[in-house]
Amino acid sequence: MSRIKWFNAVRAYGLFLVLGYHLFYDTFPGGFLGVDIFFTFSGFLVTAIAIEEIRNKDGFALFKFYARRAKRIVIPLFFSIVFTLPFMLLISPDFAVGIAKQVAAALGFITNWFQILAGGSYEAQLLPSMYIHTWSLAIEMQFYLTWGIVCALLAALSKRFFGEDAKKRLICFKALIFVISGALATGSYLYMDRLFHEGSSLDFIYFNTFSRFFPFFIGAFAASVWGIYENQHKPTHLTVPKFRKLKATALILFTAVAAALILYEATQYKFTDEFIFHYGFLLTSLLTVALIFGTHGLHRVTPEEREEPRPLTAIADMSYNAYLFHWPFYVVFSALIFNHLGASLVTLVFTFAFSALVFYKAERIFSPKGRMKEKVHRRIVASLICVATAVAVVAGGRVIMSAPAITGIEADFALNHVISDAQEIMSLERRVSAINEAPLTYVPLNPNTLDPGAPEPPPGTDPPPGTDPPPGTDPPPGTDPRPTPTPASPTPTPTPRPEPTPAPPGENDNRPLEVSGGVTVIGDSVPLGAQAAMIRLISDCHVDAEVARPVSRGRGILTSMQDRGELREYVVIALGTNGTNNYAKLFTEMIDALEPGHRLILVTPFDGRSNENSRILNNTAQWMRELPETYNFITIADWNSLISSQVELLAGDKVHMGGKTSMNLYAEMVADALTRASQKPAK
Repeated sequence: MSRIKWFNAVRAYGLFLVLGYHLFYDTFPGGFLGVDIFFTFSGFLVTAIAIEEIRNKDGFALFKFYARRAKRIVIPLFFSIVFTLPFMLLISPDFAVGIAKQVAAALGFITNWFQILAGGSYEAQLLPSMYIHTWSLAIEMQFYLTWGIVCALLAALSKRFFGEDAKKRLICFKALIFVISGALATGSYLYMDRLFHEGSSLDFIYFNTFSRFFPFFIGAFAASVWGIYENQHKPTHLTVPKFRKLKATALILFTAVAAALILYEATQYKFTDEFIFHYGFLLTSLLTVALIFGTHGLHRVTPEEREEPRPLTAIADMSYNAYLFHWPFYVVFSALIFNHLGASLVTLVFTFAFSALVFYKAERIFSPKGRMKEKVHRRIVASLICVATAVAVVAGGRVIMSAPAITGIEADFALNHVISDAQEIMSLERRVSAINEAPLTYVPLNPNTLDPGAPEPPPGTDPPPGTDPPPGTDPPPGTDPRPTPTPASPTPTPTPRPEPTPAPPGENDNRPLEVSGGVTVIGDSVPLGAQAAMIRLISDCHVDAEVARPVSRGRGILTSMQDRGELREYVVIALGTNGTNNYAKLFTEMIDALEPGHRLILVTPFDGRSNENSRILNNTAQWMRELPETYNFITIADWNSLISSQVELLAGDKVHMGGKTSMNLYAEMVADALTRASQKPAK
């Protein structure tokens, strides 16, 4: 199919939205819809090319189709992995955990299913995957493999029905594409909708090949319709400047409205919104079809001598390469540069520099049509690229070979789980010791109480087996009388407890903060990482924390500990890292469930990334800060404010503890909140 002017605008627009989503999330929370633009455009383009082949060559060459697709996709993918892997030497080895599997999944075009099995996503990961973005390439390649076979079979079927009649064969091929692509698009969309209604994971729906195929088939459907109405020659009235300008104006307005509607979706909706899965993806695909028809119409009314702006052509030509490079570079530079805007700008510079290098130089080594005319120049450039590739392969191999088995964050989790287990064992030992040391007495049973009709035993006889000796007698030798605890005496009036006070500065700095009444911490992975520091700094501190614990489990844990009598006077709730829009209801339930006699400390959550979870956590923190105005027994430990100006102290994910400094800072913040809480009344 000949090159259509202004199609490049569709490619560039899709890239613009994807880059906006990853690099400027606050502005483009729905920029992931740019992927659906690519999907729809790809389905349209490959189907239109197949129709062109049927028209011009009397057949569809399946293996040539596969060769073209593989060459366009595999070569840039190979260079993007080779040239970005060495950059991982600049950041924490934690990012390299599982990197060999990521590379294998990317090159094998199964990243989407690999991420489903691994539970990965852009929004919620311990550390971002370098090549998670290749999930879309995997689905695209899976579509090409499937659709290529379908097109080949339909071409053979059309030829079988209509023999040498080329015109009828073409009409039959288009009609079959029309029916099958329409049916497959409908089935794929309904499957996605069903998965959503059944409550399937959003990531499972998003990465699933079969629920994400429908944009491709919508594009293919559009290509079949276009083929029915396509006219190979420009209408004669378009040679009149007046009519050409009127039609161009109308097409520009039509295309601009379609683009504006997609932009509205990208700026107003986010991944977790119900609208996106019900209508957003489908609407974006349909609007992309509108963009395709609008830009094709502009091609027809644009004078042949007028070319597209060169910057637009360059960006569109490099759009695929830019998509490949931008995410790995963002992972690297966001780990090196904790200022999000700075990391995003540096990412853009490196992205387009490497995209241009690969598209204009490296790829053309493999393309006879694209090779440079000057033989000597071509050899020099090819040699330099080969050397750079070899060096990058060696450096990348070092990254893969030296990758740790688990991240440092996970190692800290494991250590703190051991500490938690040790705490449980010590608590159990104390309870067993208290039982063993409690005074015991024998309370004999009167057999008459068991059987009122039984006669009393004669004096001086042994009691029946299984009964206790009568009052005032010692248990018979060799027997094992059943002890029962002495009835509890009335509970004495508790004496006032001294309030916690921090150690004087400079005087015995290692002395823990004495907290009468004890401290219970209920939290998720963040306080788990600071557990050892809190236990060292705060006396009688019990931490119940676990990785990926949602806020919804907080109330059940709190009430269970209350029922067992294990909840100490000072209760620290450090949940929320795994954000939820339902935070107000869930935290209020915990506050209401807390029994009188306790003081409550709430730790504000923090996520230093620029994504939806970060937005939710900031809203949660702001809501928490207002609670002490309503509840006088609540104290806020504002981790969100404290760490936001010191994000470099955190791990590479900008969420969890990054070492002893951040752990101690967290523990000191909790200790300070306990001191302030001691000045407030209990509930």
